[in-house]
Amino acid sequence: MAIYKIPLKFTAGEFKFGELPDYKPSECLELDYDNEYQLIDYSVPIYGTEARIYTVPRELMPNALTALYDKNGELDKVQFDDNGRTRLFYIRFKHIGKSESGVLKFVKERADKISKEIIGKKLTLARLFVEKFYDGEAVDIAAKTATAEEMQAVIEYYNGDVTSADNSGNYHHDNRIEIGNETLGVMLTCTNGDFRSMLFNKAAETFEERLKSRVLDKIDKTGDFKFISEEYD
Repeated sequence: MAIYKIPLKFTAGEFKFGELPDYKPSECLELDYDNEYQLIDYSVPIYGTEARIYTVPRELMPNALTALYDKNGELDKVQFDDNGRTRLFYIRFKHIGKSESGVLKFVKERADKISKEIIGKKLTLARLFVEKFYDGEAVDIAAKTATAEEMQAVIEYYNGDVTSADNSGNYHHDNRIEIGNETLGVMLTCTNGDFRSMLFNKAAETFEERLKSRVLDKIDKTGDFKFISEEYD
């Protein structure tokens, strides 16, 4: 177990962990790292929410951490360079308005990227699903596709039950494109707890609307095509 302290106020700019000064705990974001389970726990400043980040490679800690400060020297983000993949570990939202605009901007950007990926596959689709889940900690929003051949295989597997075609869980995981669930989860954790569920629902609705408006008119569809949004448990 180790605790890595990142000052909440420093100097405008971007700094590696080793470049940061050692401040008093009350003036820092304290990342409590479990070396055995390779996870980070911390208390979110302002809101006091407990945040948890999983699968943080011990061989990269703490040197892969980077702190980003705004022009006023306020800690804005903490990121982690996971072998070339940038992961968001913390983000500062001053109020719910900033949280909403930040989350929806991220969702729209990801929805646009996922839409282009689906269109680029040039498949004739029988089903396009949006899968979603949120329990206050774990978060999931994803698109999943199914061709006519895949749909027929599912119906045959379930002995001719045509309703099985409308269950996204019956299709292969490889057909799934996630929004960037770790990033979205961090964003939700770093906002006011009273608004998290509302904000997740708004994020899911925005993703669905964006996907529909950008994909449906630009793909080939079967005659019995359906767009289905479902929340699983």
